[in-house]
Amino acid sequence: MGVKTLILIRHAHRNMDDPSRDNGLSDKGQEQVKKLVKFARNRLEGTKPVFLCSPKKRCQETLGPVAKDLGFKFEIDERLTEHGISENSALYQARIDEFLDFWKYECPEVTVICSHGDWIPVAIQKLTGAKVGIKKSGWCEIESVGVENFLAWLVQKHY
Repeated sequence: MGVKTLILIRHAHRNMDDPSRDNGLSDKGQEQVKKLVKFARNRLEGTKPVFLCSPKKRCQETLGPVAKDLGFKFEIDERLTEHGISENSALYQARIDEFLDFWKYECPEVTVICSHGDWIPVAIQKLTGAKVGIKKSGWCEIESVGVENFLAWLVQKHY
């Protein structure tokens, strides 16, 4: 069995004019995405990843330019959205587990997702046991070899 890689990207800085809305990125977030695109181009060169994204606008505005720069499109995956107000903890955990099983058994060698600051640390801990926070526009790579998962790469700021 070969190596599979899951790349988890936290959305860039969001526009906070009205936090109750599903608004997009701030100017700071747009700048973070420009740096993220350059970083992703170097990390993903020669791969054929699938790109999956939370339905939130800030995630789409983060992942869209990365996928486009590499000549790919992204798909929305509802399982990647943040913890909903009306969603109990058991359902939230089950949704994350469902996505991680999907990744393990159905996704290609390289999968890139864009999600949220609450979702990503839970996924990292479930896969590796590591307790890691991730900053906005942060990049985390998890490698799966057989039944073992490893935290392979964590970048909190792109230069």
